[in-house]
Amino acid sequence: MQTEEAQQTNYYEILDVERNASKDEIKRAFRTLAKRYHPDNNPGRVKESERVLKRVMAAYRVLGNKRERARYDVLLHNRPERYSERDEKNKQRTDQMRARAFLEALLDSNQQEALEMYERIGEEGFDLEEHLNERDYLDCLFLLAEQLEEVGRDKEAVDLYEELYKREKEPPRRRYFFDEIELRLQKLYSRKLPLKAQNTEEEIACYERMLDFDIDRNEEAFIWKKIAEVHLRRDEKEKAKQMLSKALELQPALKGTAIIRYELGMEPPPRESATPEEA
Repeated sequence: MQTEEAQQTNYYEILDVERNASKDEIKRAFRTLAKRYHPDNNPGRVKESERVLKRVMAAYRVLGNKRERARYDVLLHNRPERYSERDEKNKQRTDQMRARAFLEALLDSNQQEALEMYERIGEEGFDLEEHLNERDYLDCLFLLAEQLEEVGRDKEAVDLYEELYKREKEPPRRRYFFDEIELRLQKLYSRKLPLKAQNTEEEIACYERMLDFDIDRNEEAFIWKKIAEVHLRRDEKEKAKQMLSKALELQPALKGTAIIRYELGMEPPPRESATPEEA
């Protein structure tokens, strides 16, 4: 016979599975949650994790047993609506623990676990911000972007850095990461993302985003030169000449412009003895 607690709890929601989940799906969900909420993996929140783990184990004892699950499904179907509010509170507590577990994985630099959790969160549309305070949520964004950048998922990293940048740029926000994020965005837009661009429009957009930052004359000249090179590859020589002229106005001695100036008819061909740096 089901206990009163069982009647007040939605075990499917606790294990985060559908009502028609297979036995194997239920087992996998249980193992994942048991590991996530084990007290050893949640130092500083032992009592809370023990409470959640107890509920996870109770859910699996029922849903993992064919006969008990059948009885529970009947009970769930006939359950009075007065229990729905308690179900919602239980789900909120579980979601909060899940968000905290994700943050802990990021803080502990557990890259594989963190990215696996990130994939599941994305698939399920789980809202991290809803279950974390503002500072913890910002920490999540920064650490996750850092992990994504480390594994070469630069476009996803940029999206998260941009969200952080926008949030911290708006007053009266405290700027926890602002300067560091700005440097990382500049590196990604000027050096890394253009190499991964799907087309020349994306490549130019990366360089143009760089011009929104407060960069020095040398860096700005370099960006205009790179834009000129893209236009030249597109055989848009007039635009290329305009962009290169902007670069040379900022830095007349800008290196690496001899060949492009020759191809644009702006000067004689470079000397045969010119080094790659002079070209």
